[in-house]
Amino acid sequence: MNVRHKLLGGYLIVAAMLAVTGLLAWRADVSSAERAAVTEAVQVARGIGADVAQGLAADTAGEMPGPLYDDPVALDNYLRRLHDLQDRDVVVVDRDQRILADAVPENVGTVFDHDMADEVGRTIRDGRSRTFIETSVDYPDGIRQVVVTLVGADGETLGAVILEYTPLYDQMMAVTAQAQRLIIVSGSICTVLVLLLGWVIARSITRRITSLTSAVGDVRNGDYSRRVPLVGRDEITGLGMAFNDMAAQLETSAQEILAKEYTDSILANAGEGICGVDAANRITFVNAAAARLTGLPVEELLHQDVATLLPEAGGAEAPASGSRESALVRPDGTSVRVAYIISPITKKGRRIGAVIVLRDVTRQRALEHDLRHQALHDGLTGLPNRKLFVDRLEHAMTKARTTGERIAVLFLDLDGFKRVNDGLGHDAGDTLLREAAGRLRAVLRPHDTVARQGGDEFAALLEGADDATVDRLAQECLDTLAAPFRLSGRDVNVTVSIGVVSDASRYTDADEAIRNADMAMYAAKGQGKARFKLFESTMHERLVERIDREARLRDAVPGGELRLHLQPVVDLVDRRMRGVEALVRWEDPELGLLPPAAFIPLAEETGLVVDIDRWVLVEACRTLRNWRDRAPDTAPSWISVNISAAHLELPDLTDHVAQALAASGLPADCLVLEVTETVLMSDIAVSSTRLEQLRRLGVRIAIDDFGTGYSSLGYLRDIPVDVLKIDRSFITGLVDSTRQRDLVTAVVQLGHTLGLRVVVEGVEDEAQLAVLVAIGCRLAQGYHLGRPELAESLAGRMATATVLV
Repeated sequence: MNVRHKLLGGYLIVAAMLAVTGLLAWRADVSSAERAAVTEAVQVARGIGADVAQGLAADTAGEMPGPLYDDPVALDNYLRRLHDLQDRDVVVVDRDQRILADAVPENVGTVFDHDMADEVGRTIRDGRSRTFIETSVDYPDGIRQVVVTLVGADGETLGAVILEYTPLYDQMMAVTAQAQRLIIVSGSICTVLVLLLGWVIARSITRRITSLTSAVGDVRNGDYSRRVPLVGRDEITGLGMAFNDMAAQLETSAQEILAKEYTDSILANAGEGICGVDAANRITFVNAAAARLTGLPVEELLHQDVATLLPEAGGAEAPASGSRESALVRPDGTSVRVAYIISPITKKGRRIGAVIVLRDVTRQRALEHDLRHQALHDGLTGLPNRKLFVDRLEHAMTKARTTGERIAVLFLDLDGFKRVNDGLGHDAGDTLLREAAGRLRAVLRPHDTVARQGGDEFAALLEGADDATVDRLAQECLDTLAAPFRLSGRDVNVTVSIGVVSDASRYTDADEAIRNADMAMYAAKGQGKARFKLFESTMHERLVERIDREARLRDAVPGGELRLHLQPVVDLVDRRMRGVEALVRWEDPELGLLPPAAFIPLAEETGLVVDIDRWVLVEACRTLRNWRDRAPDTAPSWISVNISAAHLELPDLTDHVAQALAASGLPADCLVLEVTETVLMSDIAVSSTRLEQLRRLGVRIAIDDFGTGYSSLGYLRDIPVDVLKIDRSFITGLVDSTRQRDLVTAVVQLGHTLGLRVVVEGVEDEAQLAVLVAIGCRLAQGYHLGRPELAESLAGRMATATVLV
């Protein structure tokens, strides 16, 4: 323990004694306040006990009030006044500790058991007042209680009075709080002053010794620049002078040693290779990093010509300054790419050597190469990507305009790729794309470029190819991709549609050539797929027309351009209309009223068919409901609405149907939803679930165009349907062909056997109608029975003629 610590220790003891004295005074004041609170509470409790046992003081002369102890009502009122006016809670118990009165009426009659140490019982027995703290779930912090005996006029102990004195205690503590704070503050100030005085004195005495001790420690830790201030001429000053002289000598020596070690350490541990050469180009210094680069130990490199390290930097003349990069072959045969900088060392204008800094850039150059390759190639197939393809096509077009060479562009799209992806998984799809890329590379010429455009689309650049060569290569691409692919253990067949631009150099840029080849590819798909198609200028015109029509079609629903036409479904027995089918028409602002065949395929391609379906659904429900309200005698019993494949796949179809029925007020059994056989069988599990949900609404389901799709009889048993609509193709030749008539008869009888309502579509003349009646068909529709027309027109006709034919 040093001098300063000893001095401070003494002052700390004095400060501690002051603190203890203050704490004792504070505690004495607290204890005095607590005793005063208890004494006051005992006096109050005894006064209350006297009122209860002997009666209240008389208000008038001659009045003789009786003890409250004998009058429960008066006692209860008395305790209530104490509670309400003086905020005092009092409990009165008898000798058996049974509660006679309480501020809480529910406790009267129960035994008081909140004194854990039986303070109430002991007070009743020995007459001594006691205090205790009552704790409960409602009062976890406890309630301070005082208990005194309840003594009658004859001196007999009747019970006890229990008074809560927590408020009185809190008041006493509040009164003494100021005195307590004064004690604490005074004691704290005195303690701080004593400690401050001790610190000042100790610091004054030990400051110089501490400064010298600290300086010695700094020198010991390597800080040779430390000096101590010299004050006075005593022994401490002499010791300081000796220390300063010693530190100055150590500092000079350390600087010389550290300068050399620091330089050697930097050079030896540098991450880059460093070597020094003299005026004769001999290596005089080389670090470990340079040795690792060359594959030679440091000892073998020293005193060798710099050509041993860098052949390009050697020779009779000194290597020129600047940055270079070269390949360095190591003794083990491996090669690294090295970038190095030569910095000459001169003295008085004369070159005396140079410093060469070397850096291994092998991985950096390889990474740069990989990044360039990834930026310009497809990661899945390794083919050039669209960016590289466009660049090569631009160069080829520029060259062709100069040389007159013919170049062609093929745009290829795999037919059925989505089926493979959905059915066999994306891994199988990736395998298909990789193998397709390999086959295309194999059939095209070495100098041709084949690239992946994205998804299942490829493009090929054919340079120096006349029309015959282009046709031959396009056909070879068709043939090679038509061969089966082995995917997931099975043979899979896909085809390809190819668009061809045979003279790409006549276009302004590569994008135009690719766009035209893309249009030709879509034309090939439109003609049946698995073929190649040469681009024609009319394709662009049709594409522009299609884009314009799509733009107008997008405004059809919000613009109110759709029209609902109704075609009657007729009972062939009485020739009366039983139902109608809702058919949509589009009032095109440019082309006029268009049938579904003119715009529904485009709506299906663009996803607009769902919005059209929903409009027809809502409008059909509203139209039939209005007709039933205006003319119930002529209104049809049901209305059929066609549901597209895209609409059937949506999980909220049932909700939309329910909303349309609710908004119109049309009964659910008046709505028939028609789904084509092909749509129904595309995903039988999803279709069955969705149709069952719709039937639970009360809606009926019809299979439309029966016989044009799978025509499987088994699914009629398993799928929840109510109506079978026989396609018009069955009616063609019905009159003249016995075989056709037998086929329709069998289908009609099958539907009736399964409990289905059978409707024949496409009835065009009376002869067909007669045959259908003869074979037992009940319902039919067609132009002979009624063409589609506006609801108002059909309703007007039905008002004047209920028999249609």
